[in-house]
Amino acid sequence: MEIYAQDTGVVQRYADRLGIDPELVRRASLREGGRVLQLPPYREVLLDVLDLSTPNTTGTFKSWLACVAVARCLGAGHKLVLAQSSGNTANALAAYAAHAGLRAVLLHPPASRRRILPQLVAAETVQLVEIDAAEQRIKAVLAAAAAASGVPAVPTPRDQDEANKARAYFLRDAARELGRQWDWHVQAISSAYGPFGFYEGVREIRRTDRASLRMPRFLGVQQEAVTPFVRAVTGREETPDAAMLEPTLFRRALTDDLVERMRALCAESRGTVRHLPNARYLELEPRAVTMLLTAGVTVTRDAGGLPRERAGLYSLAGALDAVDQGMIRPGERVLAVYTGGSAPAPDGTYHPHWLAREDDAPAAVARALDRLRR
Repeated sequence: MEIYAQDTGVVQRYADRLGIDPELVRRASLREGGRVLQLPPYREVLLDVLDLSTPNTTGTFKSWLACVAVARCLGAGHKLVLAQSSGNTANALAAYAAHAGLRAVLLHPPASRRRILPQLVAAETVQLVEIDAAEQRIKAVLAAAAAASGVPAVPTPRDQDEANKARAYFLRDAARELGRQWDWHVQAISSAYGPFGFYEGVREIRRTDRASLRMPRFLGVQQEAVTPFVRAVTGREETPDAAMLEPTLFRRALTDDLVERMRALCAESRGTVRHLPNARYLELEPRAVTMLLTAGVTVTRDAGGLPRERAGLYSLAGALDAVDQGMIRPGERVLAVYTGGSAPAPDGTYHPHWLAREDDAPAAVARALDRLRR
């Protein structure tokens, strides 16, 4: 059941808190929204969901990020940008860049091909380069291309923090209207920019008005196959040969800064990060899907009937598992973040403009940039 919503203009509403000219945000904006849904209690734990999928143009929370990144590009006078993505960020940046009159070269790994919208290939404002290399190597290609060409790589860390900080202001307003606070903030994580930005916003709000928004305990959820934050915070090693169930939760190589931020966040919020074994996730997935569907959330499925994106489902399944394990206790209120999964399935099959191995990727990216400079 929906209990609170801002259907449009979330980023513009909080632009003054994000250090961005509201007029630039207006020019970049498509449809950025969010809503809070109340689920039935689970083992006497009160469950809410923050839906950042259904109300957004691209069907994921990356719409907020793309809006901020493109607004900053407009302010800096950029006409062409570079980006690297596992799928959702590429789709969002492509949509927002085209809307604002920018052009973009987007890099992605082969595993993300099913996430990319086929219509982007036909867009004259976008060039897509699929690079058959490890994640950290694609990031290195991106950095080298940006340095060699002078074309900025987006989104920047600042964009990530500011876009996700808006979540705190959204939830502050929701808490005021609903007369409730949350004891836990649960999200499936890859790079974890969403929680980092959110908690930065919480700190900012609490510096002047501590009563308006509680600092909830953070629970980060990682899939069994990719657990770098779990390893860094708890020392638990990854499970060898575990299957990757959700390609968007793919980041294996963490910077020292990300590790330190996560350790500090868990200490400050009295939270932690946990992995969810594949067998346990698959056991909980039907319950999570049913709970979301009953509450009015669309869970898009592929031709085989499986959810097309599981990141948001991992958040809710991770919360349910934490309740079952006694980590989250009866009477506490949980907010699980549904980051994506409601976007319609793409029509047709996507084929990138450029296919490259690691050794020839710099040349492919250079050709893609030249194509958009014409």
